[in-house]
Amino acid sequence: MEWTLAHPLHDVDDIVDMADSVFGTEIDGILTRDKAVFRKNVTVATTVQVFDKSKEFIAVCRIDDKLVGYCWFDRGGYTTYANEEISNAKFHHVDLQLPARLRVRLINEMIDQHILWAHRWGIPVVCSTSIRAEHDGFMKIHKKRGFTVNGSYAWIRTEKGMECLTK
Repeated sequence: MEWTLAHPLHDVDDIVDMADSVFGTEIDGILTRDKAVFRKNVTVATTVQVFDKSKEFIAVCRIDDKLVGYCWFDRGGYTTYANEEISNAKFHHVDLQLPARLRVRLINEMIDQHILWAHRWGIPVVCSTSIRAEHDGFMKIHKKRGFTVNGSYAWIRTEKGMECLTK
């Protein structure tokens, strides 16, 4: 099992396919899925990441060259009541056919990467959200890590998160 930064030439199609086939139905009836739009956005973000790792973070995990998970974090989020920057998780996607323990391990590794990336770039708050109907397990992982969880939102000060890394 190996994590690498997502590459625009090698990882985009697998990311798009996983997102659409496994999680795409979560938005049906609300948004109209467009794989071409998603492919463009993943390609642009991964290309920018090659040259500037401070803008967004997209990493993939593969086992024997098969994509088993990926995560995507951005920056530049703010609330209307504070001036502190927030890094938001766009995606924590794992292959739902994997054993539960491996899925939890992958999610924890994604959370570690999010905290480490935010720390590296001086972003004081990390936030994870979920649009999935079944988000209790995902939020429980965050709560165990010290995140404050409210509904489908989990957030933590980056420095506190650094104290709770799994490795």
